[in-house]
Amino acid sequence: MLAPTAIAIRRVLALPLLVAGAVAQSGAAAAAPLSAEVHLVKSTPFAQTLATVGTLRANEAVTLVSELSRRLVKIHVREGSDVAAGELLFKLDDSDLVAELREIEVRLKLAGANKKRVDNVLTRSAISQQEIDISTADLNLLEAQRHTKTVQISKTEIRAPFGGRVGVRQVSEGAFVTPATPLITLQDVSRIKVDFPLPERYSGEVQSGQKFTFTVAGNGQVFDGLVTVLEPAIDATTRSLLVRGLCAAPQGLLPGGFAEVALTLDELAHGFMVPSQAIVPSPRGQGLYVIVAGKAKLQPVEIGIRTADQVQILRGVTEGDVVVTTNLLRLRPGLEVTAAGK
Repeated sequence: MLAPTAIAIRRVLALPLLVAGAVAQSGAAAAAPLSAEVHLVKSTPFAQTLATVGTLRANEAVTLVSELSRRLVKIHVREGSDVAAGELLFKLDDSDLVAELREIEVRLKLAGANKKRVDNVLTRSAISQQEIDISTADLNLLEAQRHTKTVQISKTEIRAPFGGRVGVRQVSEGAFVTPATPLITLQDVSRIKVDFPLPERYSGEVQSGQKFTFTVAGNGQVFDGLVTVLEPAIDATTRSLLVRGLCAAPQGLLPGGFAEVALTLDELAHGFMVPSQAIVPSPRGQGLYVIVAGKAKLQPVEIGIRTADQVQILRGVTEGDVVVTTNLLRLRPGLEVTAAGK
């Protein structure tokens, strides 16, 4: 049996061996590659649906007014009815204009007869050139006056510029109307326009002919539309692009309504989609851990659009790169990484 002194000496000699073993084990653990899930960057079809709000507008809309200041003598349109293009809606008093036109026609008849007499005398060379010019000018002047008066009379008939539905009448027969007096509104609701804004960042992703859907309050139907017009400039105040679409089957829709629009963009023209959890903050904004030669590298990237589970990478990665998506808190640049399950 060993003495207590010998036992103590043996323990002291064994202590360095235990410490060395612990250090060796720690070094082996540190050198072990970190296991993490990865994502292979590749081009895949991707379409994003944008949600925005818009305003319904009539295909054509106008508030009818008179071009002349005159008394309204006859209303030919019924409120809320459908009218055809060119249909007579209102008739203004034209009695004085008709009388003036008749006077002009009498004078015109006399000027025509005088012109014939001058032409007959001209054949005998018994008239001066001045008399010829005066007779010709008188005839032409009266013809121009007749045309002017005819145009004024035509303006006393207010007709529908296009087919549509009239609204509430604002005047009654006998009222004196001026160009500042609204008579009635006319709306073409056979088709409905939808105006909605899009953020500036999506201005290059939308184009004429693109399909969209929308809904309105109090109507459970989903309506279809096509983009028809893109404003050629970004609004400097809102930094948005105004887009106009057209709904060809607007049953139950009224101009001025509020619409919730869903627009599906075409496949992304550039960039790659990666899982959103792969994004990590970097000193220069956003970054990704990319595996290069088996080791982690923090790669700064420029991101684009986001979805619930994906992010568009505009710059910083190329097709074929391997991006780490898990164990990001344990990652450091230069650390060896192996794909989980391999």
